[in-house]
Amino acid sequence: MTVSTGFYKKIYNWLMDAEKSEVLYRPFIIDGNPYKSRVFLVGSNAMPLFKVIPSGEKLFADALVNTDLLEDLFFNEIKHAPREFKGSLHFAKWLQNELDETTVYTSLNAYQVENADDLKLVKKENPEAFARGQVIFEELFNELQPEIIVLQGTAALNQFKAMYAEHLVIYNPTITKVQHLEVEGPFAEMRDLNGKKVHIFATRSMSYFGKDGLKFEEFKNEIRKILEK
Repeated sequence: MTVSTGFYKKIYNWLMDAEKSEVLYRPFIIDGNPYKSRVFLVGSNAMPLFKVIPSGEKLFADALVNTDLLEDLFFNEIKHAPREFKGSLHFAKWLQNELDETTVYTSLNAYQVENADDLKLVKKENPEAFARGQVIFEELFNELQPEIIVLQGTAALNQFKAMYAEHLVIYNPTITKVQHLEVEGPFAEMRDLNGKKVHIFATRSMSYFGKDGLKFEEFKNEIRKILEK
């Protein structure tokens, strides 16, 4: 799959720095059409860092909707990517194979970094670029309007709760650990711009998912309940 001309105009603004001179951000990864996806898988940071050659943003945009192309273009980056990144791709494959659902894999901050400490430096040294990275997530949420958001890891959970505190309805505030929330099903809900309910899940980092997700069976069953309604 390649992105259409119209959608590329949107993606371009989610990729580029303020001067439109280089790719700084990675808004999402999906194998297919993001408008057909009902699920957001959300981490805290956009890792690993995919270094896009000058004038390579269109090819990069195409790779964001085609994981085979992404793996061809960025073989080394993916090979040495954190386990969370690889586990996230495995989760997306499980969802595709078992429930015929595509997953928008995204981050609360779309600014690409090698590690979480680098993002702290960006926040300090280039606060405008850092803030733009967070805005991209909100724009993506408003554009694609998922039915399910899965927050992976404690950092993503806490950041999301802080970002959307005024919009979240949390079912049981006394349960705060991701290990416990993971088996409870949706722990909260919010509404999108059209007033449609969005189910919010939390899990451990997908670094624990592995290739088969055997340690996530209870969570997978809860996801299945929502998607098969």
